Formats: sequence, structure tokens, C-alpha cells
Amino acid sequence: MTANDTSTIETTEAVNPDGELRQGLFAAQAARIVELQAEIASRQEEVDELKARILDSHPAGTYQAGNLKVQVKPGARRINAGTFEKAYPATKYPGAYQLRPQPLSQLEKLLAPDAVADYAMSGKPTVVVS
Repeated sequence: MTANDTSTIETTEAVNPDGELRQGLFAAQAARIVELQAEIASRQEEVDELKARILDSHPAGTYQAGNLKVQVKPGARRINAGTFEKAYPATKYPGAYQLRPQPLSQLEKLLAPDAVADYAMSGKPTVVVS
């Protein structure tokens, strides 16, 4: 087949209307995902603004709002690892630290992918439309 000979491609497409339908459905699904993501982003922005107003006007606690219960919770407390490690080095305070495996990518480089395959877990597959 030469660069200008597209008859095979055109014939295949013409004979396979089911493929065109699937491609059209696929394109419609992708377009709908983009529309919904824009709507979700817009609504999430409104939710975030409403939550910010509630946080500004109510201290931590539980409140009744009509038939709804609203809980204002304090932010999660976490350790600032960098400053903590400087003040309490692991060599002097080993009881203040946990030993945990390295990230999977580093373990695969260190031990080989086959060695850690039985210990690896995968998350839920995702679809990204851009």
C-alpha cells in the first residue's frame, strides 16, 4: 500500500459501521465527562466558599441547622517532620520513630520487581479525560 492508497482504510471504515458507532459513543462519553468535571469544579468552589463562611462564623462544635446537623471540626494535627527531626534526632530518640518500608518504586530498584511483586498492591483504575 502506497502513501496515497487509502482505499483499504476507507473500505474498512465503511464496512464497519459498528466501529463508527462505538467511536462516536466513546467521543460522546469523553465530552460528557469534561462537561461534568467542569460542573463539579464549579459546585465544589461554591461548597468550599460556604464551608469557609461557616468556619469563619462558628468555632469547633456541633450545630443544628434545621433538619441538618453541622459539625465544625478542628484541623487534623500532624507533626512537622523536618523540625521534629532536627530537635529530636533518631539517633538520640529511636523510640520516637517508626521503621517502615521504602516506597514501592525504590524497593523495586533495590530488590528487583519480581522480588516485591507479591507484596505490591494496586489502587482502583482511573479514567482521565483532558
